[in-house]
Amino acid sequence: MPDPRFLPGLAMVCIMAFTAAAAESGPSAALAPQRVLIDVRSNHSDGAHGMDELVRMAARRGIDVLAFTEHDRTGIRLGLAPMPGLLGYTIERPSLYTTGLQAFFADLARMRDTYVHMGFLAGTESTPGYDWSGLPFRDLTLHGVDRHIITLGAESPEQIEALPSYDLRHVPGHRGLSMMFWALVVTAAFFPARKGRRWAMLLLGGGVAAWVVLLWPAEQDDADATFIAAARGQGLFTIWAHPGTHSGERDGPMGIRLVTPSYSKRVFSEPTADAFAAVYGDSDANTMAGGLWDRYMMAYMRGEHARPIWGVAAGDFHAQGEAHEYLGNFPMDVWAGNRSTVLAALRAGHMVAWGLPKGRNLRMRTLSVSDGHGRHLLPGDEAHVDDEITLYANLAEVPAAATAGSTAFPAEIIVDGKVVRQPVLAINEPAQFTLHLAPGAHVLRLRMAAGAIRMEANPFLLRVGG
Repeated sequence: MPDPRFLPGLAMVCIMAFTAAAAESGPSAALAPQRVLIDVRSNHSDGAHGMDELVRMAARRGIDVLAFTEHDRTGIRLGLAPMPGLLGYTIERPSLYTTGLQAFFADLARMRDTYVHMGFLAGTESTPGYDWSGLPFRDLTLHGVDRHIITLGAESPEQIEALPSYDLRHVPGHRGLSMMFWALVVTAAFFPARKGRRWAMLLLGGGVAAWVVLLWPAEQDDADATFIAAARGQGLFTIWAHPGTHSGERDGPMGIRLVTPSYSKRVFSEPTADAFAAVYGDSDANTMAGGLWDRYMMAYMRGEHARPIWGVAAGDFHAQGEAHEYLGNFPMDVWAGNRSTVLAALRAGHMVAWGLPKGRNLRMRTLSVSDGHGRHLLPGDEAHVDDEITLYANLAEVPAAATAGSTAFPAEIIVDGKVVRQPVLAINEPAQFTLHLAPGAHVLRLRMAAGAIRMEANPFLLRVGG
């Protein structure tokens, strides 16, 4: 028991130590980030695990908020224009459409009541639309079925039912098969007519069928825009998933070839989603210095886009160990006041995205910018600042690595698409960097890429002068 005479002095020493540690860690240290994991499928769609098992797995990786983003509908519809919803055949794969929306939301409510130590979000991984080419039993190909958009923030079945993906609204009929079908229908209908009239009616009917079929299909970009507008109308946060997909060509059911090329350029073209997968199982050049993300954000700062687009981590998790993925390998550190404000923080861009191997659990305890006038910014913040700023970064690993590995990692500080500094960030060694900015608008961000360990921080959007 300490001597009571020394308690005031001991308290003063503790206060001074805390103040010094906070200053060393940077101004955002008081707001500890939440560990958030999205893009997780349960057995309510095509995942291998139930919700309870996923919660236990997430708890072992230190996850604070877990998002179940289930396939809303994975039906493959081979329809006939101009009525593809009425004429055709659908192959249904496991999704909320087949397992039941009511069951999903009932299970979500049970998770919230049972596991009060963890926060939960819900949403979908959706296919806005796709189209067809080729012929059955030959080269039948489905284009764009893996072009996915994640939604977050669903709290009722009605929000998901309102998505155009749920009723396959943007699935145009197969044009070639539709032409053949209507040609046969017209031929059968008018064959008994008199010879002179028969050919005229065949030409007229064939022309009408061709005109309807050729004008009916919707472009995929229209389907994307319609989906994003519908999701936002339901209050959902939208995220492009795996834009640089490496599995864009593969065999599907019943001999159908599935083809989805990289759609990175679409991600950074208006109208676009609120965010995109900056870190996921594959890799692309979108987050490289001067890449599409930097160019989009610099254009936003010049007033050429209506809103920024944020980077998230999205691992497309289905089963533990499948494709060398383990739950928690693609988390985010999100600066939110508590679990209930995580979605608002995601909307504001207050996060960094991680890609981690099994056995590593790196975190960004602090990442902030301050200037001489006391402005303190988090990733995603947009503000006027002095021409001299300080970037704070504090890397940690909680818990410590289960396997031996590096404790220091090369990083890049990127300003306006150019690498201006290449520091090394070490675990539990707070760092700060002074930067001088010219008058004008600037996009500042931090990234790390060291083998299987990746980190992409959302940018600070800074204006100097004027």
